[in-house]
Amino acid sequence: MQPQKRQPQKINSLVFTALLAVPLLALAAPVKVDIKGGKLGLVDVQTVIGSLSGSAGFVAINKKAEADLGARAKALQPLQARAGSLNASLADRQAFAKAQADFQALSKSYGAEQQKAFAPLAGRVNAAVASAAKANGYTLVLDKRKAAAGLVIYANAQSTDLTAAVQKVLKK
Repeated sequence: MQPQKRQPQKINSLVFTALLAVPLLALAAPVKVDIKGGKLGLVDVQTVIGSLSGSAGFVAINKKAEADLGARAKALQPLQARAGSLNASLADRQAFAKAQADFQALSKSYGAEQQKAFAPLAGRVNAAVASAAKANGYTLVLDKRKAAAGLVIYANAQSTDLTAAVQKVLKK
């Protein structure tokens, strides 16, 4: 009896992007809301965080994670192709499995670092977004980058972008 061949799991770019955005999920969780008579606002959360004093550690971790995980994801592609081919050797499958496990462990480690670095910033960012939204009459505010990734089909950037207003609140 031959052992069953296990198909390698694909590392997809959406999963990779989601892993980098773990600390920002609380700011942009998709919610179905009826905003009749209200206004929808968008905030570029990463830009706001980048302009916030004390955010250098978080920004540096994000850049490092993005570069490191991006390079490793790229390196996984040929291993995945070899391991997924019909004539893949056991060594090919094992090499891919090890590289994939290493990628996932590193991704988890970066996620923990990002959460730790973001924790002291989260309250200030959330308060500034809430303050700017209330002051400008917005009912619902979403992360602009999440919205651009398919959450929002159309938004007039001139009338919905609150990024500058949030940055102004943070500078007070």
